[in-house]
Amino acid sequence: MTGMTGMGFEDRVTALELDMQSMKIIIGMVDNKVERVRVDVRQAQAANTRMIQAVHDDMTAFRQEVSARFDSVDARFEAVDSSLTHIDARLDRVDSRFDRMDSRIDEVISLIRGMADGRAQGVTSVN
Repeated sequence: MTGMTGMGFEDRVTALELDMQSMKIIIGMVDNKVERVRVDVRQAQAANTRMIQAVHDDMTAFRQEVSARFDSVDARFEAVDSSLTHIDARLDRVDSRFDRMDSRIDEVISLIRGMADGRAQGVTSVN
């Protein structure tokens, strides 16, 4: 602009018009670049949103799978616990039978000892 002092009015207006044209072109280029950056930012945000949603979906599916597996393990433990309860009941019945057998064996041993004692005293038969 310092070179405009020796120019006439029309020449200065023409130079200013050229400067304005150049500035409009530069502003248009900057505006175009800003718009491209906005589009890139929107695309990046959309991609991030899709990625976050995919991670969320994966975590939800994983959580459901883990929950289902724990439910399965719980069901298996309940089945094993039920089986052990049945086994305990059977063992109690077996113990009861052994207790009765022990009692009968004790009776038989007592009878045998009684017979042995009777023989020792000269008794030959037991009624």
